[in-house]
Amino acid sequence: MARQRDTIAGKLRLVLDAPDANVTPLRSGADPRLVSLVRLLARQAARDFVNAEMEAARRRDLQD
Repeated sequence: MARQRDTIAGKLRLVLDAPDANVTPLRSGADPRLVSLVRLLARQAARDFVNAEMEAARRRDLQD
């Protein structure tokens, strides 16, 4: 299991910019192929993260 870090964010600043006139509005419905691709990429990123954390934990255990 990944070790929880003791970090706390102090302040968060959010800046909103007005959209450019050249930006086209999104279609009413999302393209199902795009949704599938984003889900696939998110699953892969999560898998890579978990594997990296497990490898880091294994290395820490070997050093101790």
